[in-house]
Amino acid sequence: MTDIIEENIENPDKAEIWLSRDNPHHRITGSIPTFKDMIKHQFYQNENNIEQYVQRNHYKADSVGLLTEVTSKHLQQNHQQIQENVRTLNQNAKSITQSFKKAYTPNKLWKEWLSYSTDSSKRLLQTADVLKERGDIFLEHEQAGCPPVLDYDYTVVMDASEFERPCNYVLLSIIPPKGCVTDEKKRPYIIIDPRAGHGAGIGGFKHESQVGVALSQGHPVYFVAFKRLPEPTQTIADVTYAEGRFAREVAKRHPNSDAPTIIGNCQGGWAALILAATNPNITGPIVLNGAPVSAWSGEVGVNPMRYKAGVNGGAWLSMLSADMNNGVFDGAALVHNFEQMTPYRNYVGKYYDLYKNPQANRQRFLDFERWWGGFFLMNDEEIQWIVENIFIGNRIARNTAQLEKGVNIDLRHVKAPIIAFASHGDDITPPQQALSWILDAYSDERDVEVCGQRIIYMIHEQVGHLGIFVSSKIANNEHKGIASIMDMIEVLPPGLYEMQVVSYEGSGEEKTFTVDLKRRTFEDLSQAIGNNRTDEEAFKAVHRYSMSQTQAYEHNMRPLVKAMSNETSAQLLRTIHPLRLQRSIWSSKNPLAIATSNLNKVVSRTINDQKSEKFVPVEKDETKPKPSGAYARVRLPAIESIQQDNLFLQIEKMFMDSTRMTLDFWRDWHGRYTETLFFAIWSMPWFRQYGKAVGSRRLLDKDELHEMPTVDKALAKIYEGDFNEAVVRMLILGNIVADDTIDREQLMRLTEVLTQRAPFKHLTNAELAAKIHTQTIIVRFAEDESIKSLSKLLKTKAKRIEALELVNYVVGDKLVAQDPTLSSIKKRIEAALNVSDADLK
Repeated sequence: MTDIIEENIENPDKAEIWLSRDNPHHRITGSIPTFKDMIKHQFYQNENNIEQYVQRNHYKADSVGLLTEVTSKHLQQNHQQIQENVRTLNQNAKSITQSFKKAYTPNKLWKEWLSYSTDSSKRLLQTADVLKERGDIFLEHEQAGCPPVLDYDYTVVMDASEFERPCNYVLLSIIPPKGCVTDEKKRPYIIIDPRAGHGAGIGGFKHESQVGVALSQGHPVYFVAFKRLPEPTQTIADVTYAEGRFAREVAKRHPNSDAPTIIGNCQGGWAALILAATNPNITGPIVLNGAPVSAWSGEVGVNPMRYKAGVNGGAWLSMLSADMNNGVFDGAALVHNFEQMTPYRNYVGKYYDLYKNPQANRQRFLDFERWWGGFFLMNDEEIQWIVENIFIGNRIARNTAQLEKGVNIDLRHVKAPIIAFASHGDDITPPQQALSWILDAYSDERDVEVCGQRIIYMIHEQVGHLGIFVSSKIANNEHKGIASIMDMIEVLPPGLYEMQVVSYEGSGEEKTFTVDLKRRTFEDLSQAIGNNRTDEEAFKAVHRYSMSQTQAYEHNMRPLVKAMSNETSAQLLRTIHPLRLQRSIWSSKNPLAIATSNLNKVVSRTINDQKSEKFVPVEKDETKPKPSGAYARVRLPAIESIQQDNLFLQIEKMFMDSTRMTLDFWRDWHGRYTETLFFAIWSMPWFRQYGKAVGSRRLLDKDELHEMPTVDKALAKIYEGDFNEAVVRMLILGNIVADDTIDREQLMRLTEVLTQRAPFKHLTNAELAAKIHTQTIIVRFAEDESIKSLSKLLKTKAKRIEALELVNYVVGDKLVAQDPTLSSIKKRIEAALNVSDADLK
């Protein structure tokens, strides 16, 4: 011991290393603090107090700023809405005035009324008949188990209820319609529909749909559907397990094709993302259509639905609903929430559209109602997982979710290319909720490259939520644009891209697209969806508070609620739900509905007879007896079609516009109240501090990316390789360093070089992906060295010339001549390889 002390005295630097003199908590055990120590400690304490004071003031400023922004947005929206309503009512009043001038005499006014009353009565009877037909379809659909509402025939491939981990999911193989031929060697498509209260089939609801787009291009199509009732022990983990087996089965059925493309619609989108994150062997493209992955995100004053959990009470409400239904959650409750977002459209508008022309709109109305009125059930474990991990916890976006114990969901582990489709016209899944997960799961765009991932996003300006899946004429171009690059996407260098459908030519199956892929940064994406995300901090406190409420409910109320519930009471609750009751009550089971339908048939037949009857003018014979009894013909006062400038029709239009304004005002007022109350509570400094415990699993300091093992491993290979590595590196240099745009023609040439030409055609997909990943990291983190080291990879002049010619073929000589940045990088590469333009010619 003496020797050790003497050694430390002789080497004071060696002794000092164990003392942390600059640490504010430094003190020698057993010693009494000196006056100097007391002053120093108080100084440190004052610094901490000042920091906390500044932070509280920062929170207060954020709170005031958010409330001010909310108020300002709402006042602006009120002003715009009032102006629009005034213009509409003025136009209606003008139309009524003009129509009244035309019918200024009592005789003309009476004729206008007879014409309108006859026409409106006929339309009312026809509408009631269509609604009765809707009720009959609802009852038949329920009795049949609510099968998918696909517009295509299908065969059942796999039924997950027979798996060792059973669930109610089924894999269907779509049978191509007559005249459509699919190629078994083409990449198969797997479409996962949303299970959000409705049934399956919306992705193939119409002939022009996602299914139709894939079939028209010769791709085999598979559809992941589900039954109305869940299996008794079913969880989200069981569903993911089944979907993984489905994907492997499809790949097995098509051994000579590329890995299947998996398309997820709405909530099927986050299901596809979870599937890819927990199954690294899934490497085919993942397409997310309007998928709400980042439920906290949105625009202040525009997306009020995301605040409901903070105002209503959290996840325990869904658990209460499931417990009252004997352990299952009724999907009609979710559909009811969707309808409240647009009350006029769902409570009045769709019926008025039917009423305006029942014969023309009948089939469209019934087809949609068959899907919209098919209400599906979930187990309580499923809905609890969804609410806690997505809509309140936002855990998938933060990489903190667990599929089940021991199975983490980390989006950085996804090996498949990801395409995310969003729209500004989507009021259910706005672009922020569809794309913000990219900003949350990664540090920046370089982190995406380090993970070897390809993320492509696309933002449409106006298509609505359902239009994305049903593939309306607006969204149809985007779906075909995505399909046009699907077979080439895997040769892209890792990174973040934006896809733009620039133009298209032709029509039908002959339609061709010009598609550009622009490399983007996180700043670009943030600007595209809205820079300000300060409001999302409040959701952290809501998440933590919701977990506390859930625990309190589980220990106190849940046993009592379960004891009071059974299958009889649950069935009664589901039967009397307003959305079911309005359909079942007006069906063939209702004598009044049958009488109304019969009356409509009689009136329609009478009108048709009168239209076909040829009248011959004759002199009236007052002495001839009038027909009576069964032989008397019922004559309606007006059989001709109604004029659009009919005075009473214009009054009807004004009344319906006033109804729409009233319901829209109620919707907007409710949204403003919810949003204001949310921020008034949860943006307070103490709640902001309360929510700080909720974090994420990602590398927060993006400057530390170069220290990650993946980067070190790649940079160690900077001098390793030969012709293959050199060509791939030069192509990536042209994309990352120089031109950040890849058009479809360039992508086709890139695919040709890397998959069809020697020596690349001998590489497996995994080997090619590994080379592209490694060279991307080398270029991103060691740009200068990556160029200088090219001469070590290409040792002979002949190989250097051959490699440069391949690169020029992909990039395009014309583009290089026009783009000074590309021209500069080309000169740097040629100088490093000691090759001139004359050698290439």
